Parts: sequence; structure tokens; C-alpha cells
Amino acid sequence: MAPQPVRAMLALRANVLATGITGATLAAANALLAMLNAGVIPEVPEQGSVGACGDLAPLAHLALPLIGEGWAIHNGERLPGAEALARAGIALLPMEGRDGIALINGTEQTTAIGCLALAEAERLIAWAEAIAVLAMEALGGLNDSFDERVALAKPHPGQIATSARLRALSAGSVAIRAPRPSRLRDALSLRNIPQVLGAARDATAFAKRVLETEINAANDNPLFGLADGWVTSNSGNFHGQAAAEALDLLANALTSIAVISERRCARLVDEHTSYGLPAFLIHPNAPQGQNSGFMIAQYTAAALVAELRMRAIPAAIQSIPTCANTEDHVPMAPLAARRAAFAAETLGQILAIEFLLAAQAVDLRGHQPAPALRPPYAALRAAVPVMVTDRVISADIAAARSILARLSPP
Repeated sequence: MAPQPVRAMLALRANVLATGITGATLAAANALLAMLNAGVIPEVPEQGSVGACGDLAPLAHLALPLIGEGWAIHNGERLPGAEALARAGIALLPMEGRDGIALINGTEQTTAIGCLALAEAERLIAWAEAIAVLAMEALGGLNDSFDERVALAKPHPGQIATSARLRALSAGSVAIRAPRPSRLRDALSLRNIPQVLGAARDATAFAKRVLETEINAANDNPLFGLADGWVTSNSGNFHGQAAAEALDLLANALTSIAVISERRCARLVDEHTSYGLPAFLIHPNAPQGQNSGFMIAQYTAAALVAELRMRAIPAAIQSIPTCANTEDHVPMAPLAARRAAFAAETLGQILAIEFLLAAQAVDLRGHQPAPALRPPYAALRAAVPVMVTDRVISADIAAARSILARLSPP
């Protein structure tokens, strides 16, 4: 696993032990925090957990350095676990009482990957709204699809929020206008932005509620009641079904945003659907017949959407019995988390492509975008000039993706 989700695992498992009802010692929680604060990053495999009885194998690798085993990264160097702790000045953990099981019996691989994917998803949805409006600027979209009265007629919270964002982002636009006799309706990739992105907003809100509950709960077994001495070894709180269901939904929602974004890309490069833009957004000053413009960029977006669809099967229904059929239902929650993370990363690439195409199209139209869109448009143009003749476009996509990663959405 990459360093960031491993660090999240350390923090989240320490938070679970801090509930005080897992039977772990204070030293166990402090040892996890010591590794986190000292920059000791255990080497944790990404694959191998079914999400029941906890993310056992990944969490075991997370804790191995504490008993002098496994491997870890410290100051950029891969070291045996014991040596990494010694260099960081951290003592080995004595492993008293229930420390061993408490360190490995939870959903922290799932929630670490899932929470990071969720945070990225929230950023990307806001960017998707802005980039969609830029595409509407290029295509002369109609503004009544995100009128407040439309949203309130079908009052899903996400649709209301996205509609409000579209109104704010398009304020002052010279191209996004009311319907007129020559154009009463838009294609659905323009008309249904509030419904699709609004549904994604609702999905992320649901996933956030589930994950916040999960990371602040005792997802462990046995459980111990300090106040009344109650004990159970029949708890199923290690089971990651709730997180798996939420993360599958999140991945679906991000995939839907990717699908509708690619459809706008296709409209922008197609002279038959772009309302007068040149084929493939080839600049009029380019030598005729020698350039393909953004044709292959749309190919790339289509390929990325196909890959997302290949991974569209939900993880939460993939139960395969384990532990000699004692654990005869498992949620495969880490697979759902990894799927959501892949969906977020892939969506970022697709939105970067739409960003490039929409900016090129606005330039070809010869007008400024709406005021709220001018800062991100200017940031893109500072890194990626207008394409007049063909060039290696992978660098442009990478630059656009970098802007989406480092700048806050407008």
C-alpha cells in the first residue's frame, strides 16, 4: 500500500483502541501513534483481506514492526521492522493482555482507503460541476435545467445543491442562456447535470455518515464493558458490510459522473453536435488535413470509462466463506474501498480531459467564461496554451490533472 493510506490505518486503529472497550492496553494505542508521529510506515499488502474478523492480514502487517517483525519505511529507507523502530527511538511493544488481537481485528484498511477516496470524491464533484459549466459555456447550454424551481420540484438535497452551484458558477455568462425558439432543450449530458452530479453528492453524504460512524466505533471482538463488567466474544462489529455498501455506492456515483463527462467530451469534438465548433476542436489556423486535434483525448476518456464499467460489479455481494466455514459470510469491504479509490483516480483523469476540451472550445468561440470560472481557466492556460497544431497531448492531460489536484474548486 502507498504511505498515505497506511498512515491513515495507524491513526484510525489507534482511535478504535481509544474507545476503551476493546481490551487493548494504552501502550498499544500509544505505540501506533508513536509510529505515526515518527514517520515509520509499515509495509502493508494491499490485497488479502475479506473484511470480516477485520482486515486481518493488512492490520497484522501494520503491527508487525511493534514485535520486531515485518518491514517499514523510515526516512525514505526500507528497513526491517525492528531496525525501523530502533532508528525512530520506539521500543518494541510487550503485547500484554489482548493487545495482539486488538491490533489486527478491525476495518481500518477499508476505512483508511475509503476515507481518502471519499475526500477526493468530494473535491472532484465540485470540480465536475465547474468543468460541466465550462462545457456548457462552449456548447451554449440552456440555464433553465438548473433553475431553483426545477430542483425544488424534485427536492433531492444533492440536486438542490448542484443546481445552486451551477447557478453561481454560470452567473454572468454570455453563452449560457434561457431557451429560445431555435433551441428549447439540451441533450441529457447538459440537461441532467443536476440530477447526475446531485445524486453523487447524495451518495458521498451517505458514505461520509457511514464512514464517520465506522471510524469512531469499536469494530472489534471481544468487547468489554468497563462500567458493568459485561463481556462478549460474540460481537460481529469487525464485519465491514456497512462500509462496503457505502463505498460501492460511492464508486457507482463517481462512475456515473465519468460517464456523463465523457459524453460531453464526445459532443465537444463532434462537429455535428457541438453547435458550430470545428471537428475535433482543431484550431482554424492549423494546416488543413494535418491535425487530429483532441480526437484521441476523447478516445482516452472513452477507454477510461470502459475500465470503470469493467470494475462496476459491487464488492459487498462477493462473499466467499473462510475460517473452515465459521466465517461463512464476509463483505469484501477492502475491495469496495479499493474500487472507490480507483474510481476517484480515474474520474480525475476524465475530468482533466473534459477541462482541456471545454477550454479549447471556449477559446474557439472567442469569449470569456463566466467570472467564477476565470481563475481555473487562467490556471489551465498558464500551464497549457491553446492548441493550434498537434502536440503530445499526454503532457496537457497531466497538467490539467495537476491543477485539479492542487487547486480548490471554484
